[in-house]
Amino acid sequence: MSTSAPEAVFVRIIELPPVRMVRSGSGELSAFDAWWSATAAQDKTSLFPKDFMWFNPQLNSFEWLYVLPEGLEDTGGYEVFDFPGGLYAVAACRDDGPEIERTNRLVHEWVARSEIFDEPPRSDSASARYDMGHVITPRNAKEMMGYHQMDLFVPVVYRNHRK
Repeated sequence: MSTSAPEAVFVRIIELPPVRMVRSGSGELSAFDAWWSATAAQDKTSLFPKDFMWFNPQLNSFEWLYVLPEGLEDTGGYEVFDFPGGLYAVAACRDDGPEIERTNRLVHEWVARSEIFDEPPRSDSASARYDMGHVITPRNAKEMMGYHQMDLFVPVVYRNHRK
């Protein structure tokens, strides 16, 4: 009998609303990090992280996203776009390359086996949705635990039929 942990993941389904977001584009991620971190530090009412990162195949680059705070005019020169929102299959993991890859694979496998959900067709349109993630632990928790936790988001749609 194997003593290694089974390859399993707890997947939850959430819906993100359509929102205006600011994007880093293919530019320097550390500069965007500094901008959104300073902006987020002024928002004392946030109930969850508002930043996400995805790999944008149109740019062939990782791109950082940040929900545009209402009334914010100065985006530091970063592009604002309409994030389409939608359903996502979400699972948590350590913010560690191999763990992210493993968990992302398991979420995609979960969706493939689902009788209710499917992955949306791939699109090159401006409203395309990609796999994305964001760190969910506060900085002080990371210092105490020694690692960050991350939520991974895989876009899903309802299948055409329900059983």
